[in-house]
Amino acid sequence: MEAQVNLNSEIGRLRAVVLHRPGPEIEKMTPSTIHESLYSDLLGMESAQKEYRQLEAVLGQVCRPFYIDDLLTEVLKNVPQARSFLMEKIGKTARAAGLTETLSVLPPADLAKAMVQGVTGTDFNPLYNLYFTRDIGVCFNSHAMPTHMATKVRSREILITDLIYRYHPVFTRNNSHLNPWDRVPQGTRLEGGDFQVAAPNVFLIGQGARSDRKGVDAFISLKRKESDLFYVITQELPLEPESFIHLDMVFTFLSRTHCMAYKPLILDENHYATRLLKVENGVVRESLCANIFEALRMAGCDYEPIYCGGGDALYQEREQWHSGANFFAFAPGKIMGYGRNSYTIEALSNAGFEVVDAWDVVSGKVAVDTENENRPTVYTIESSELVRGGGGCRCMTMPVCREDL
Repeated sequence: MEAQVNLNSEIGRLRAVVLHRPGPEIEKMTPSTIHESLYSDLLGMESAQKEYRQLEAVLGQVCRPFYIDDLLTEVLKNVPQARSFLMEKIGKTARAAGLTETLSVLPPADLAKAMVQGVTGTDFNPLYNLYFTRDIGVCFNSHAMPTHMATKVRSREILITDLIYRYHPVFTRNNSHLNPWDRVPQGTRLEGGDFQVAAPNVFLIGQGARSDRKGVDAFISLKRKESDLFYVITQELPLEPESFIHLDMVFTFLSRTHCMAYKPLILDENHYATRLLKVENGVVRESLCANIFEALRMAGCDYEPIYCGGGDALYQEREQWHSGANFFAFAPGKIMGYGRNSYTIEALSNAGFEVVDAWDVVSGKVAVDTENENRPTVYTIESSELVRGGGGCRCMTMPVCREDL
């Protein structure tokens, strides 16, 4: 069966995912451009790619990985209107003299490369953040929607995503493309790291530094055109420090029964509100909830928490900083996350998860198991380089197709 958009949960068996292997673009960042590039440190390409091999090895045994560079090249090569659409958009935003003309004559592969790695001496900067493919698009139900970023530095990533969703066969096969952002109030923000699909009619959206209530309302306006009843759970997030950038930095789904949670924000008493929005026949009814778990139960989903950092407040804080709550499930109870967060991994082990080193998958010593739900497993990714980009395994994946639960 050809891959097409189908995504009704965060944990269903993964069939297709969009990735981007960190490339030369990350080595074009300098100390003077770190802040505007949304980083707090410089990354080395070779080290990052070596670590990224672990994620690729695991997912390569599970599903069909699509690389965003290849998808972009294919649409530019095979769909004439895609190039026209791209050049029109670039022409409206480019400030460097002659840039549009320079790009317009490039062959498809070279144009795709320039889109990612930038053009020296122009305002067409490298896409330093592209290996975090999660942020730039979301698939839900049978839809694929580019997101609406909070920062201009990532706007070209959205253009690439929109282009691929509009014209690539993976996304045109079931007419999945949606782009509502030309018809929303100025300043509307919704990023993929803040968007989670708990069930076909239950969605979670974080509200903080990168997504806001206007983004929530834009999603509701879309969804209620096709659904008489659905739920949106919103979670307020701290605006700083940067480790709280998205909801998936404090909360992720692991299995049919468990979620990973950063306890101080998700379960302890604080002033960051959790709300359940029940949308029935177009009418929104809003309830204030004690926490996400209560809101999920009210929406018909029952989960238990496992704590990022385990039971110690000091290690909860330390490990959340290094994406300790940011797990990616590729089947029910089959997850990936950074092994450096040892107290979090210990908490998973205590909850019954077998711990497997992803390097053993790379070497062929271990095969990835997606079938046995009675054997929950966490595949640990060694990371000292990737983590410096400020995200984890969920951040580095854009799921396109999952089996329904």
